[in-house]
Amino acid sequence: MRVPIETERLILRPFEAVDARAAYGWFGDPVVMRFTPGGPDKSIEETTTRLANYREHQIAHGFSKWITLDRRTKLPIGDSGLLMLKDYGWIDLGFRLAQPCWGKGLATEMASAWVRAAFGELRLDRLRGLVHPENVASIRVLAKLRFREERRDTIMGMNSILFLLDAEAHLT
Repeated sequence: MRVPIETERLILRPFEAVDARAAYGWFGDPVVMRFTPGGPDKSIEETTTRLANYREHQIAHGFSKWITLDRRTKLPIGDSGLLMLKDYGWIDLGFRLAQPCWGKGLATEMASAWVRAAFGELRLDRLRGLVHPENVASIRVLAKLRFREERRDTIMGMNSILFLLDAEAHLT
């Protein structure tokens, strides 16, 4: 897969060990992580472990959650990417931003880049997005990208809406 992925305002690249301190800024933020199963990381060590797991996922699948950098400043502002959820049998699109970056269309920009990569380079058939029903901003992002609600359920212990986007629907 092409590394990095660049958009008009963002650079997306795989996490490196040195990214842990910056990433803990959002992974440890209870407001940012309030709609994430398991909640915020409680320590920099938890974030370090999370990033190591993402790097292992990258090696195994050729994709994972990647760090998102502001293209102009090169500063880390969030993460986004695809995770194979083997227990559920699907690939999940996820995205999150540090609070100062909210409300600027950046989540849509990074999610859109991943949808293009998923259906282009990776040639995936479908993507899913798992969202807490109160996470209105993420629901809006998925709606803009033409995901449709598949079902509501408790997934990973969280009240959830599962969204689906088929490659065929995306390309039409």
